[in-house]
Amino acid sequence: MSQTISFLGAGRMASAMITHLLEQGFAVKVWNRSPDKIAPLVAKGAVACATPADAAKGVNTVISFMADDDAARAVWLGPDGALAALQPGTLAIECSTLSHGFVLDLSQQIEAAGHTYIDAPVTGVPADVAAGKTVFLIGATPESLERARPVMAKAGDRIVHFGPIGSGTVYKLMHNLLGAVHIAAVAELVAVAQKAGLDGDMVADTFAKGANVSASGMMTIPGMISGNHHENIHFTTALRAKDANYALRLADEFGIALPVGTAATGIFDRATKAGLGDLAQSAVIDILKDR
Repeated sequence: MSQTISFLGAGRMASAMITHLLEQGFAVKVWNRSPDKIAPLVAKGAVACATPADAAKGVNTVISFMADDDAARAVWLGPDGALAALQPGTLAIECSTLSHGFVLDLSQQIEAAGHTYIDAPVTGVPADVAAGKTVFLIGATPESLERARPVMAKAGDRIVHFGPIGSGTVYKLMHNLLGAVHIAAVAELVAVAQKAGLDGDMVADTFAKGANVSASGMMTIPGMISGNHHENIHFTTALRAKDANYALRLADEFGIALPVGTAATGIFDRATKAGLGDLAQSAVIDILKDR
């Protein structure tokens, strides 16, 4: 009999991982705030659940992909939340990008109830995750990680163990803040280049072959040049702003000022407040053009 895994959330990354695990022979239960998004997964063999608690019942592994602290708090701890429904000793693998302080608080509550918490934010784009190329950034005890490794090794191709709970989130937040810096800087390059009349394709090609190329820049520069921020959205402006703000909060907890990260975060905040939050990250260039 195949092992059953429950998922809390069916966004882009979660849906990609669910699809891959179904292909690997796992049975999957899934809850999502918007039930209609589960339909394609049900067509592939997943079982839709009415509440997080329903999803958590009768399994030994629950994987969560939530947008932010508030959403994660609701699915784990709220009415019909998963925590109260877990069977003893369940693995709670939290793949959401959450604030460091909330990860520590949530993990304490889950472990105090007799379960095992794995701080496991991920990197990659949905296409990579669907192909089993997820990178897990882990904060956990070695013993806890070994319990989770059989499932995680099927879901991804790299497990990076940074240390105790919270350390995976530390790296993920700073990694995503660095992405915000790269994207904001590339937006400045493209905005000036376009204003000067440079050929967009030539700008993109030269950037791709230059010393300052970055994966974040390469992912967003096509949309910046074309102006198409509505299609093939891998990560939204609002989610980047959220992660960057969590990173700044973390740095503040450590007493470290991040002037470059603060400037980049401000650009994403402005774009989100201007109504571009649900668009691809490339939309931040519109803020620079509107000045």
